[in-house]
Amino acid sequence: MDRWASGIDTAWLQLEQETNRMVVHGLLFCDGPVDVEELRGRIRERWVDVYPGFRQRPTWPTGPIGPARWVDAPPDLTVHVTTMALPQPGDDHALARRIGELMSTPLPADRPWWRVEAITGYAGTAVHVAIHHGLADGVALNHLFHALADPVSDPRTPAAYVDPPRQAQPVHDVRLFRREVRDRASALWATVKRSRTPEGAAELGATGRAIKNSAWLLAAPPREKPSPLQGRPGVAKGARWTRDVELDVVKAAGKAAGGSVNDVLCAAIAGALRSVLGADVPRLRAVMPTNLRPLDRPISDDLGNEFGLVLPPLPTDEPDRTRRIERMQRSMATIKRTNQALASFTGIAAAGLGTARHTQALVARYARAGSLIISNVPGPLEELTIGPVRVRDVMFWVPCSARLGLGVSVLSYAGRVRLGIDADLGLIGGQEGLDRFTEALDDELAALRR
Repeated sequence: MDRWASGIDTAWLQLEQETNRMVVHGLLFCDGPVDVEELRGRIRERWVDVYPGFRQRPTWPTGPIGPARWVDAPPDLTVHVTTMALPQPGDDHALARRIGELMSTPLPADRPWWRVEAITGYAGTAVHVAIHHGLADGVALNHLFHALADPVSDPRTPAAYVDPPRQAQPVHDVRLFRREVRDRASALWATVKRSRTPEGAAELGATGRAIKNSAWLLAAPPREKPSPLQGRPGVAKGARWTRDVELDVVKAAGKAAGGSVNDVLCAAIAGALRSVLGADVPRLRAVMPTNLRPLDRPISDDLGNEFGLVLPPLPTDEPDRTRRIERMQRSMATIKRTNQALASFTGIAAAGLGTARHTQALVARYARAGSLIISNVPGPLEELTIGPVRVRDVMFWVPCSARLGLGVSVLSYAGRVRLGIDADLGLIGGQEGLDRFTEALDDELAALRR
């Protein structure tokens, strides 16, 4: 049945451009071959039959404004789920090159906006998943990974990942806004009530200053300081991934510096940028998607997007690794006191009801305040299996929007964490520049073990 897209989903559909495709790419590294017919059967039963977006394509309003509409377009699974032979020697380098090529390739407009390839000629099999951002965000992609695989046993796995989806409710954007405002007003009131104590008064003052500064930041995002990462992106993209690191190692590094896993990894990204761009690099800023979806509740069957954008500064100007984590922790603590993510969600969702030009202009305002996008999504807590085949690792790559030319995606998996990197080859310095950044990031992650 045809349905209207939400404002936020329409916005991410509108952001599709030749130089930055709004497609989320995921990769499942499997220990053995995956039978393509079995894969098609699972996708038909567990994705296509359950989630309307997998059997619909977007269409645009006939007037100048209004949301997109998803119209029925039953998929041909022999076209949507295919095999792809990897060129020799079939190693990580060849696979990364192929993923980069796919990042530059649009999804066909005359069919549902997703595709899956079982990549052969690689050690085991790699299953590549491409889904347009207008259909699903990172949390929704993790839900789909769990739905495709066999049931997991870890009771800590979020309900948003493993529970059957609930039927989508109308006016999705408004419902999310009301829920978040209610929850945040309750948290602010609790802070106000604690203000009679010295600690509470200090927290209330810090919250007030953070909200004020955040409001100015979103109302008039500053232009990022000049760096080689800025410029006009081209069509050619590249993909890489780091070596994995034990999640306990990252947590220990964060605990020692008073920071979270996200703080540690963002500090590592800042260190890698400093290594590549030089010690005189200024403090750069990131655009960071922040989840607004409750993970303890089932996801809706329209999947969609439930996140806002925040703009944390990165300590690229700090030479000391420990102090980089400490500074990252302070930056994120300040942002957590604000409604920055909800405000940006509301603005982008509202823009999605207008023209694509207005949506692109709004997101460009956020993007010009940063040099890269960093996305952190908690992944599966235990290893997945697809029938008899073990999934030894999972990756994803966040798409860049507007003129952003570098994306770093963080996904934990079964007690490990690995970072995916996608970049505009013209801005990063070609394949060699992308290799240099990946190696620098690997060095930063290796330093956490020492």
